[in-house]
Amino acid sequence: MKPWITEENRARTRSNIVVVAVAILLIASVYYFGTLWGIVTSVFESALPFLIGFAIAFLLLPIVNRMEAFFNRVFFRKKPHPRLNRGLSTAVAVIVLLLLVAGFLAIMLPQLVRSVKSILQIASKFIAIHADEINDFLLKFEFLSFDGEKLVIAWENIITELVNNISLLMNNIKVIAFGISSGIYAVIFHFLVGVIAAFYLLMDKETFCAQVKKLCYSLFKPATCETLIYWTRRAHKIFAGFITGKILDSMIIGVICYLSMLVFRIEYALLISVIVGITNIIPFFGPFIGAVPSVLILLLVNPWSALWFAIFIVILQQLDGNVIGPFILGDYVGLSAFWIMIAIVVGGSLFGFAGMLLGVPVFALVYAILRTLAEVRLREKGLPTDSKAYADAPEKLEQSVVRSPTDEGKGMGKRD
Repeated sequence: MKPWITEENRARTRSNIVVVAVAILLIASVYYFGTLWGIVTSVFESALPFLIGFAIAFLLLPIVNRMEAFFNRVFFRKKPHPRLNRGLSTAVAVIVLLLLVAGFLAIMLPQLVRSVKSILQIASKFIAIHADEINDFLLKFEFLSFDGEKLVIAWENIITELVNNISLLMNNIKVIAFGISSGIYAVIFHFLVGVIAAFYLLMDKETFCAQVKKLCYSLFKPATCETLIYWTRRAHKIFAGFITGKILDSMIIGVICYLSMLVFRIEYALLISVIVGITNIIPFFGPFIGAVPSVLILLLVNPWSALWFAIFIVILQQLDGNVIGPFILGDYVGLSAFWIMIAIVVGGSLFGFAGMLLGVPVFALVYAILRTLAEVRLREKGLPTDSKAYADAPEKLEQSVVRSPTDEGKGMGKRD
């Protein structure tokens, strides 16, 4: 029986069917966006503990690998026991994580709470002393449209409304407390489930990787799977090197900031050092983001301390950017300052704090893929891959000896 679609038209027919199906899916997704977004949100909330577990396993993987090597040298040199070694190494890594979290909550959190209370008291005294200047400032910049007796009456009305709503607040205090406690319990639950999931992920990471590879080879061609595996390993190298290095770098900067503030007797050393250390995780803009609230806090206490801290944070940022950061991070990113700034701005505008942190390694991976593809195409055309060779284009390019694509892992360059 003669087929109703000829062999020559089959490829075109398949392409048309795929295009029509994608168009229908896009139209349906736009029309039912609210329903689809609700489903995505529900799935994300259900999978959140396991995503946290994956992130914890990703961060603990270097510790597990180092502990395995240590136990092999010390305890299992004569008689290897891989399963027991993996269990001990994973348990040590999880215990280290729990000790760090418990140490932060037990030592730093009470001091941070006391610092915040002290700042609030100082702020209230500052407002009481400088009430007239604050009112003039608000009037000058049109935050208020009345002054004198009208302003006093306005403040009295605000206070009266607050007093009238105190009873309502007291009636709802149990509901508020229950909501806060439920949120805390949810955070603790997600964290504990994430730790357990991370433990099992680290225990059987080779099995999970083998299963994913098996599925990949069952769906795609071997060459495509090899390419995907190569770039997956490349992504792991970029993300692991950048994130773990940045966390270590931020911890060092926080400790240096804390010790320096103690030496120079600058107020609220612990609170400000925690702010500086956390915001330093964000590349490029992090030190400045942490410096702004820190300077404002010190301005309420001692303007001279705020001035000296601003000078100190500039010096610390230069030390981190030129010495500590490059020494720890190495060349995991391989991006210029311009591309880093673009990655942070775009990632932050789309995904907030997580986008500012992960935007740089994601952009670095995309940059590496595009550069490799461009170099492969240039080699196929017999053109040089060095960017300096194109400085005088479109003049005639000097021909250079280039390697064949097969030397780059079947088309995927490894020089990045």
